[in-house]
Amino acid sequence: MEITYRGLKQSDLNGMLHFINTLADEDTYISTGRQTKAKEKKWLDAQLKKIRKKDLAMVVAECDGRIAGSCGIERESSFRSKHVGLLSISVAKEFRGKGIGTELMRRAIVQAKERLGLKLIILEVFSNNARARRLYKKMGFKEHGRCPKKFVYKGRYVDDILMHKWIG
Repeated sequence: MEITYRGLKQSDLNGMLHFINTLADEDTYISTGRQTKAKEKKWLDAQLKKIRKKDLAMVVAECDGRIAGSCGIERESSFRSKHVGLLSISVAKEFRGKGIGTELMRRAIVQAKERLGLKLIILEVFSNNARARRLYKKMGFKEHGRCPKKFVYKGRYVDDILMHKWIG
């Protein structure tokens, strides 16, 4: 299994649509449901614009022509927090546990620091997502807060854990 890490491209529309809908069908820890091709195209166009404006660092993992995972770090819009980026990451089920999430995060953080000039990376994680929490801690993220019962996951309330990493 050979994984290629690269930037997001316009030609990723069908691959990203399949990727997000597979995650939605799995009922994983994402905050969106299934997407239509039109909605995914709108999302993709917006992401590519943010990349061009240096407001987004995005890394895609690809295996045999399939999207295996993606990690984005988006700059906050407030003028007082332009140095802050919000991290999001997803890895397809069959590719989890193989180090892909670690490499996606490592590459996205390097881009966020070097290309975007970000100093602080923040993220939110479901409290019951033990695998993601282990990854974030391994990557040097520290918990700094918790919002009780913010999410509903499979019919149960779940806390939102807030984490950060200073990269400046």
